[in-house]
Amino acid sequence: PVEVAYSFEGDFYPKTESVGRIEAKYSVDVVARINGWLQKRYFQEGAFVKKGQTLFLIQPNEYQIAVQQAEAAVRQSEAALINAEKELKRAKELVKNDFVSKSYYDNALATRDQNRATKDVNKANLAAAKLNLSYTKITSPVDGRVGKILITEGNLVNSQSGTLARIVSTSPIYVYFTIKSEDYIAYRKHRLENKDKKDVGMNVQIRLSDGSLYKEQGKLEFMNNEVDQTAGTISLRATFQNKDNLLVPGDFVNVTATAKAPVKVVLVPQVAVSDSTQGPYVWTVDENKQAQQTFIKIDKQQGDNWIVTEGLKPGQMVIKSGFQRLKPGTVVSYEEPSDSVKAASEEKEN
Repeated sequence: PVEVAYSFEGDFYPKTESVGRIEAKYSVDVVARINGWLQKRYFQEGAFVKKGQTLFLIQPNEYQIAVQQAEAAVRQSEAALINAEKELKRAKELVKNDFVSKSYYDNALATRDQNRATKDVNKANLAAAKLNLSYTKITSPVDGRVGKILITEGNLVNSQSGTLARIVSTSPIYVYFTIKSEDYIAYRKHRLENKDKKDVGMNVQIRLSDGSLYKEQGKLEFMNNEVDQTAGTISLRATFQNKDNLLVPGDFVNVTATAKAPVKVVLVPQVAVSDSTQGPYVWTVDENKQAQQTFIKIDKQQGDNWIVTEGLKPGQMVIKSGFQRLKPGTVVSYEEPSDSVKAASEEKEN
């Protein structure tokens, strides 16, 4: 007497697990763009800052003076241009009545054009002076969290001084992780087989360094275009919302990426599978109620079952207990599993 069960077809959601690293979407080194004394800062170290918020002030006096000088030069060139326009108009009338030579008109025209060009140059100088003045206020280019101040007030800074402070964005945030090349190929094949379905990506979940599961799911949005030859893996990136700021750039997390759409697999109870030097096998029952040793290939666990990749088809009867003294061809007796037991088993796996 033996106890039997059926191999059956069930849904399996392929998944892969790996270690991931958290990175900020934006990471910015704040630097000075002009030369001057660092006069003041307007934030606390470690605080959150908004895009456009003023962080530092470089002493603006000389740049304000430069703007005033440029404005005066523009006004001066405008006045000279107005006078040159009048002279050109008079020269045009005089030449028309043959009171002066043509060269007189040509000189007036050249003077007008020269003054017009001078005005354009002065206006450009004014724009440059205003731009330099605006650089005296160093603002945040992104929303994020500012770190330690690396150059304090009172120091002379310029574009070569280095980083004043560093800002990293916090939400959304990136998690980079890798999967084996064979898992990537399986994922791509899975997508091709389900290309007509709308929701075929991956659900990405992470477990924090303290072991807790992060409540938000990530959105897979990037796969690298080549496999790392040394590790045989490919890099992926998922984006997470980080409203609670639990995800800190530089930290490591455990990543589980699970396919959204299932694949059909053959399942067999774990208790029915034995191991040998030739590989795993099960005892099957043929139409004559004789036990036969059937070698199989198994992949992953799913609940109390093994996923069988080769050797079994759905609906084959396997012996799950009482096979210790069996030999190939032994006639066995058993009770047929009820449909309700079989259905419950399949529903549990699904």
